[in-house]
Amino acid sequence: MMEPSGESHSPAKRRTANPNPDQPSRIAPGRLLSALLAGLLLLFIATGLAAAQAQPTQTAQAQPPQAPQAQAAAAAAAAAEFSSFTLENGFSVLCQTIPGSGAVSVGIVFRAGADAQTKKTAGLFRLLEHVVFRGEAAAPGEDEPAGALESLGATALGGGAGRDRFGFSFLVAPPMVGEGLDTIAYLFSRLRLETAFADPKAIEEARKASLADIGTAAASPSAVYDAAIAKKLFSTAPWRFDIPGAESVVAGATEESLKALAETWLVPNNAALILAGDFSPKEIRPLAEKAFAAWKKAADPWKTPPAAFPKPGVTRPTTMVYADESIPAGEALLEMRYRGPDSASPRSAAAELWAEMASRPDGRFALAIGKGMPKAAAPSDILARLEASPDAAWFSVSARLKLDTKANAADAAFSFKEVARGAEMYAMKTQAGYFAAGDYERAKAALLARRAAALAEPAAAGAALADGWILGGAEWLKNWPDRIGKVSPKDITAFADEYFMKNLEVVTVRLNPKDYAARKKTFDAYAFEAIVPQKAFWWQ
Repeated sequence: MMEPSGESHSPAKRRTANPNPDQPSRIAPGRLLSALLAGLLLLFIATGLAAAQAQPTQTAQAQPPQAPQAQAAAAAAAAAEFSSFTLENGFSVLCQTIPGSGAVSVGIVFRAGADAQTKKTAGLFRLLEHVVFRGEAAAPGEDEPAGALESLGATALGGGAGRDRFGFSFLVAPPMVGEGLDTIAYLFSRLRLETAFADPKAIEEARKASLADIGTAAASPSAVYDAAIAKKLFSTAPWRFDIPGAESVVAGATEESLKALAETWLVPNNAALILAGDFSPKEIRPLAEKAFAAWKKAADPWKTPPAAFPKPGVTRPTTMVYADESIPAGEALLEMRYRGPDSASPRSAAAELWAEMASRPDGRFALAIGKGMPKAAAPSDILARLEASPDAAWFSVSARLKLDTKANAADAAFSFKEVARGAEMYAMKTQAGYFAAGDYERAKAALLARRAAALAEPAAAGAALADGWILGGAEWLKNWPDRIGKVSPKDITAFADEYFMKNLEVVTVRLNPKDYAARKKTFDAYAFEAIVPQKAFWWQ
């Protein structure tokens, strides 16, 4: 954290006028969260994207956009440049220039959040967010830090505690970049944090907000579902997936515990400064050195990392059923979820490309599931998903089914597993030509095009750079296009062998409570474990 400087006022608040009157100074309720994995940039257009556009078999999904806005985005992406450097205190700085974008995303990200939690600290990062921002990062409280951000004319605020990070970002007009860096340095300065921690009222308000977050999670079907799976698939430390945390931890948090958390994790050598938008890279180093000169390098909080999550994530195939009120009557959602390759794994890029190819509605994998399942089930929304992580990746295959009055949802789950894993994944393992050459070309082009589109817009580019830094730093970002481009059929067969055939899954069925009640005896007979809110979270 930043050393005390004697200055207790926000650098942004010293400015009395909004430098960009056309941009509202009112704080936006949130920021765009990119679903993309992060990455770079120049190689997108120069290699895979250009080659894919030349393919005659290219689908509309991967064709170059024709709308004027899309053409402008493509031009901005082509002119964009990525650069990075590291300050003497270990603070990484990542810059993505987007000439002509008219705005700059300014942010900071620490590798922290739920992934850095223990049983005794689960929920403290979320509590820290409420203390630092006097509310949620996307909607800070008055008078600070809201006042400082309003003085900047900042919009698209977002951040706070996440599963693998703690951070903050916002958009400003290009002339305000320097003040934006000063404001981040101020918001996370030791003096300001110590002042916040010493305010009993601030901590008590934050505690109430965090306890409310825990209650909200317990009432959220999606949160209950994900917590129950994490409790199985990552059973050695499921608290590393629990952002709101445990009631007992939050209720017992003190000024000392929050201060220790911040001093350990909010340090420059565990952080990255992220800038994306309309600026010159030459101006950033002196501005960053000036704003963060007082931040002192500290001990590496990851020097002794937590124990690695095992693979497989479960010791035997696990089946679960959830009476989920968010699922419409007459439907069921089936999912197989697996422990996946972490971002440093040589299988990570193959998993990313596999998810793209397997999710195509007209692709071999999705069509095979449609043909292999009972016709009455009418499988749809077939999706392969990779949730990338440096140390806790997972992937899944899911589908939505129709349920008539006689449909046996438990049987359908086993049929789904047999078709997806037993037939198609085995074929993928044994047949190098399972996916055609055109499938690889289209999938790579789609990934590259999606990345290029994100890097043409400041908020999305800032989110993408933050994601990539978390996954492996600046080098991960620079090398991502090359890694995707090199994925071959042999890599896909190796992924299918190691992560499907030699792995074990959690199979789940989500259906409306009325549909579940009508089929409960069948699920019990098949030994499905019921997911219930009272037992879903690790601390219950």
